[in-house]
Amino acid sequence: MPPSPRKAVASAIAMLAAAGILSVPASAQAASPATAAPTAAAGAVYFVHGIDWNHSSAGDAQINCESAWKAAKAALTGRGWTGSLVTWGFYAKDTRCTRKFNGTLNTRIQELGRKLAWDIHDNHTKQGEPVDVVGHSMGGLIVRAAIEGVRRYGQNADWPDSLQIRDVVTFSAPHTGTGWATTCTALRGWKQCSDMRPGSGFLSWAGQNPQAAGGTDWTLIGASDDDMITSGSATGMRAKHKWIYASGQGLEHSTVKNKGAESTGWKARYTDDYATTWLNQTNGAGPLGLMHDALSSTAR
Repeated sequence: MPPSPRKAVASAIAMLAAAGILSVPASAQAASPATAAPTAAAGAVYFVHGIDWNHSSAGDAQINCESAWKAAKAALTGRGWTGSLVTWGFYAKDTRCTRKFNGTLNTRIQELGRKLAWDIHDNHTKQGEPVDVVGHSMGGLIVRAAIEGVRRYGQNADWPDSLQIRDVVTFSAPHTGTGWATTCTALRGWKQCSDMRPGSGFLSWAGQNPQAAGGTDWTLIGASDDDMITSGSATGMRAKHKWIYASGQGLEHSTVKNKGAESTGWKARYTDDYATTWLNQTNGAGPLGLMHDALSSTAR
């Protein structure tokens, strides 16, 4: 059985750590003098859902956070994760969320990133606690906006002055946009759809591989069966770790974040070196198993 790519490269981590994990680009924030980071399995994980765009009114969007993230949360707790699992919503009509912001489909993604940044800052960063974040679809762009916004505007009172996000996993996030958003913009005009159009001003602003204080390790997950976000867009931002699951495994846009808690049995292409080298995995971890590995410091 081939090992997961995280463990397959364990012998190389010591050499790569300084370049890929411990060393932060000059444009990134300096690490804050926080208390020692807890082990990953004891740290908080934020879950950020995607867009709900099929409405006649911008204020009607709503997601049941508990339903959206039930499988992902179970995948972590089933492997002994003891840290808090925070579901963060951003529509006024969202239900069963740990916390939420009362936005609409016309709330810009950059603004949602700002709100998420403040939530993480006030509840964790101020206490010296790094968090991990998992985003599905537009949720991945909200995380990207939170980190990039603090990097750019952290000296502005409108944004937190620092943010500690250790790992980010995105499931089918449209990092280079999606044609669905172009259609949605034409039919509905929602600003969130406009932000996700290929070549949008937001996507240009959001940057590549944004880094929070102390460094952020990104894992981008896409699926060849995804019916809304191409695997190229899902892995279209610069990141060290990228996985594209092969077709025929039932990983459509709405299901990619709900399947594959197993450590074996899944086919994918992956890279752990910023897409310099792509390898094939024929019996590897499923999406939720990979999520766990990506968030676990021991797997890193």
